[in-house]
Amino acid sequence: MDVLAVEDGAKTAAESVRSGQGPYFLECRTYRFRAHSMYDPELYRDKAEVEEWKTRDPIAALMRRIEADGSKADSNVAEFECQVAKEIDESIAFAETGTWEPVVDLLRFVYSEQPA
Repeated sequence: MDVLAVEDGAKTAAESVRSGQGPYFLECRTYRFRAHSMYDPELYRDKAEVEEWKTRDPIAALMRRIEADGSKADSNVAEFECQVAKEIDESIAFAETGTWEPVVDLLRFVYSEQPA
């Protein structure tokens, strides 16, 4: 739930792997604010619990850090948000124009496969 801690952990993991020290496991724990699906009535947790966790929203917390730090001007944040929105829109367009996975391949790599 801390963007900068995840960045530090990812950098450490990448450096470790790239230096030949083998695989690296990075566990990132988070809290799901929304239901599993639109059909999920969320009867298994209290609404107050969800609202409490929303106060720890990692993006909002990062924005508060940036504002408190004063090292980033508001215009830079707005510019960054525009770049991110553009990247998301381009990614969605790319995915929507892509080809469908062949049905025969849908179960590939679900379980380990024996070499031919």
